[in-house]
Amino acid sequence: MSTPRPFFYATGPSAKTGGTLVGAALLLGVGLFCPLQAVWGAEHTHHARQAGATSAHKKKHASQQGTPSPDTLPNARPPAHGKVGHSVLQAQAAVEAARAQHLAMEQEKKRQAEAIEASRLKNEAAQAAAMQARNQALALSAATVAATSQLHDTEQQISDLSERINAIRDEQRNLQNALRTSAQALAPILPLAERLSLYPSDTLLAAPVPQGEAVTGFLILRGLSRQMEVQAQGMRTQQARLSAVDADLSAQYATLAGLKQNQRQQRDTVRQQAARARITQQQASKLAQNTAQQLLAATQRASSLQDAIARLDALEDTARAALQREIAAAEQAHQAERVRAARQQEATLSQNQGPGLAEHSTGTSSQPVAGKLVSGWGVASDSGPTTGMTYRTPPGASVRAPCSGSVDFAGAFRSYGQMVILNCGRHYRFVLAGLSELSVDTAQSLTKGAPVGHMSAAGSSATLFIQLRNGQKTVNPAPFL
Repeated sequence: MSTPRPFFYATGPSAKTGGTLVGAALLLGVGLFCPLQAVWGAEHTHHARQAGATSAHKKKHASQQGTPSPDTLPNARPPAHGKVGHSVLQAQAAVEAARAQHLAMEQEKKRQAEAIEASRLKNEAAQAAAMQARNQALALSAATVAATSQLHDTEQQISDLSERINAIRDEQRNLQNALRTSAQALAPILPLAERLSLYPSDTLLAAPVPQGEAVTGFLILRGLSRQMEVQAQGMRTQQARLSAVDADLSAQYATLAGLKQNQRQQRDTVRQQAARARITQQQASKLAQNTAQQLLAATQRASSLQDAIARLDALEDTARAALQREIAAAEQAHQAERVRAARQQEATLSQNQGPGLAEHSTGTSSQPVAGKLVSGWGVASDSGPTTGMTYRTPPGASVRAPCSGSVDFAGAFRSYGQMVILNCGRHYRFVLAGLSELSVDTAQSLTKGAPVGHMSAAGSSATLFIQLRNGQKTVNPAPFL
């Protein structure tokens, strides 16, 4: 009697069934393989026993009839069984379903990867475009500095010349008043002086008087004549000075007219350049627009300037804290793309807020507006020490940015009129209030010396209030101007 071979060496349908089940077990895992193997083993043992008994019977019958047994026939196949075939079909269906699900998952992962890559490329392109637009806006802002500086110099010359003209006018009025007073004082004596100059003897002898009185009267007339001569000489000097003042005043008016012509041209140039920088900044990125809306909302809800600065500081701190949380969460999740994007936003936030302020020597050439300082920082007033500096400016004077940075607020605010809050970085902010027209928008990036607006052109002068704050504290702005 031959030793039976293991089940995985069997041939025919049973062997194919075993091979299919083994492959299904390998694909579906141990959980699917073990039940199938138990079913297959039980059925295989039962069929083997029946096949052995049938084979022995057929061999005996064949030996008696002379017919070959089925085992001796070539390609002999054992009969198929319904249970095994059903299990095989279930395994094949499970394998195909698992394979289809695996392919679907791979395709979905591929689509997600492609979508993420496309989103990343789109985001990088948008960031690059926004950065390019922002750099272009900064370049345009820097280009306005030269024109604004020339306009500032012209306006300062006009302011100085206007003061000189006012001083000349005052001198002219004083000379005219002095000449008028002298003429009124000499008016009663002029007829007598004229008669003495024409007929001295007849005038002295017109009335008979004692000799002593006549000599006294002569001496008096002589002294009076000398006094009149001195007064006349002074009047002639005053008249000559008045003529020189009139000529100087005419020349100053001609110079003033030329300066005002240059001022109009330079002002038009500055406004055109500022408008281009403003439009470019508005088109820089939607992020800047969202930031502008947040800043405006935070400032407009404020009840006072101090409250507005506090809200802006809180908004800045909240944005930084949110970025730090995003970086920490992305690092824990090992998402390099999120970390890179968050750090880029953090760098942009820091870059937009400027480097802060550095002290330098004060000078009128660097003041943000043409005109004259009328009130310094910390001067005693009815409401306590002043918290800023006040300038009296010429009509329509341009106002320049006292530092590089970004605009936290631009618009009307409470009783301050048109106001600009310029974020210089490191929690330093300049407040410029009292403007009539603005040349910047909220969230716009500026370079130092760029135009931010103009003073009122109505009236003989206007006043600009400048305040510097570091957080909630006011700081003397003079060392930074």
